[in-house]
Amino acid sequence: MKDSPPSANVESALQEIGAALFELRDALVELSMSMRDWQFETDMEQRRAAELSVQQLLKKVASD
Repeated sequence: MKDSPPSANVESALQEIGAALFELRDALVELSMSMRDWQFETDMEQRRAAELSVQQLLKKVASD
């Protein structure tokens, strides 16, 4: 690259930056989707735990 004109160096650097930014965007989108999946799973676990607690309390109240 030492023999290439400065404008070619700048253009090459800009292309590399652009490619890196696209890769970063893709990785962040993937991370966002994974976090939403994890949040959904966590919400489901908490919902199941709450349902179980309610069922146990209802059985206890019904048997008293």
